[in-house]
Amino acid sequence: MAVFDDDTQERLARIQSTIIRNVGNGTQTMGIPFHLTLGSYPTEAQDEVVAQIENVASFTKPFDVLLVGFNTFSDKVLFLEPTKPQELLVLRKSFECDYANGFAWVPHATLFCGECDEVIKAKTYLPELSEPIRAKIVGIELGEFFPPKKIIRINF
Repeated sequence: MAVFDDDTQERLARIQSTIIRNVGNGTQTMGIPFHLTLGSYPTEAQDEVVAQIENVASFTKPFDVLLVGFNTFSDKVLFLEPTKPQELLVLRKSFECDYANGFAWVPHATLFCGECDEVIKAKTYLPELSEPIRAKIVGIELGEFFPPKKIIRINF
């Protein structure tokens, strides 16, 4: 996971809290930082991925992305769409593995997951983005989602 800076974490947490307060808890994994997914791996590859994270983090610097809009996956996952600066594309290339599902990579920051009617309702609580949200990618984290578990995090 490419992890956002603390200010972005707080801003996205406020948006998510508003949704949860008005719609319900949803099914998204809580307890992990807001992030852009870089890939997914089988659990038996953990040692290799940790080594890869350590290597990539040693030469990567923090970089900006703009969160420019909201979108959904099949009206079941509500997310923020980032721009794709060159730094993000290079970082993604370092971790290009989609073990879990084989879907095409769509960079996104998940805000809420649920049934279609819940996600549609959640959209009504989104703030107007008259200007993009400026976010900074400050590190890489490897974790598990079900249940949430942090394995390693390295800040740039």
